[in-house]
Amino acid sequence: MARIATRIVVLLVFSLVCVTGCSKSQMTEYVTATPKGETKTEPINSHLKTNLYGELDGWKPVAYSQKPTGSMIQHSFAQEGGDSDPVMSPDGKWIVFSSLRHSPNPDIYIKPTYGAIVTRLTSDPASEMQPSISPMGDKVAYASNRSGSWDIWVVGIDGTNSTRLTDSASNEIHPSWAPDGKQLVYCTFGSRSQQWELWIVDVTSPSTKKMIGYGLNPAWCPNPNIPKIAYQQSRFRGSNWYSIWTLDYIDGDAKFHTEIISNVEHACICPSWSPDGSKLAYGTVSQSNYEDGVDAPVPDTSGEAIFIIDLDGRNNLRLTNEDTINFAPAWGVDGRVFYCSDRKGIDNVWSIKPYQLDLTRDKPVDLSQHPLSILQAN
Repeated sequence: MARIATRIVVLLVFSLVCVTGCSKSQMTEYVTATPKGETKTEPINSHLKTNLYGELDGWKPVAYSQKPTGSMIQHSFAQEGGDSDPVMSPDGKWIVFSSLRHSPNPDIYIKPTYGAIVTRLTSDPASEMQPSISPMGDKVAYASNRSGSWDIWVVGIDGTNSTRLTDSASNEIHPSWAPDGKQLVYCTFGSRSQQWELWIVDVTSPSTKKMIGYGLNPAWCPNPNIPKIAYQQSRFRGSNWYSIWTLDYIDGDAKFHTEIISNVEHACICPSWSPDGSKLAYGTVSQSNYEDGVDAPVPDTSGEAIFIIDLDGRNNLRLTNEDTINFAPAWGVDGRVFYCSDRKGIDNVWSIKPYQLDLTRDKPVDLSQHPLSILQAN
């Protein structure tokens, strides 16, 4: 339960996720046959996993080490606390992430992508999380509550010159760099709107800020020829699940708010751009993972999984199964998708290489989505 609580803080801190319509079975026992043909009554949670879609007699989770993993690689190796929020350096050689491995509150760390050593970038009694590496690879933006409320801070990649960019009573989280490194997009919970709002801040002049819409967990496209920002936003009807959206940020204005993917059975959260801006990775969350009495999620019906999808909403591909918790996806420069998983009991950073994925096309991808838009990838 501590691991689940930590994950919720790291992924959706102060988030107003509203989920409805989920029910639990009232069964507490079930009957099975013995080898002699007799019957016996057993507690339902001894073998049977109950979910919204029925009951699976005898099902047990299978450890990922026993499954064909293909291109899956483990990158961090915390044995206590756990790691989360991985992001890749522009050259692909380093991973910056937040971790609970040394303290009860998360700090920001950096490590070689394919090494085991870790270096601490922040060390504060408060919490630092959700790092974002600048396009030049020299700075890391992150969220910290060291001043009482959550604010956006920037620190050098060597851990020096920590600077606060935002300073308000509201909670400001999840920074993401513009491709030119001059601006950051982040989200804050509006005291008047009572919603999560998207804001742009000038890195060199932090007093220059602008609200561009409503949403949570924004991600700025790294391709400078695609001036788009992805984010998640909840519905205001039905299940209230989050879905993934994009907007075009052109000449200081937000235009063409477009829903990319939604699902009435789970929330779609935490979008991350592929290096060329043609695809998005995202995670899913289902309420049944956190219902009382459910010890393990049932595959294909509940859980947290990682998906990728084309920017036009096609080719929605699931990369991970749902019998483990998988969250916080981030793209690497070589097309690998990095994410956190508890598949060995503790949250650590893993990656997987999607099959049939080409991020180096000779012909640019036409990403025009609206009659008035003249923007294309080139």
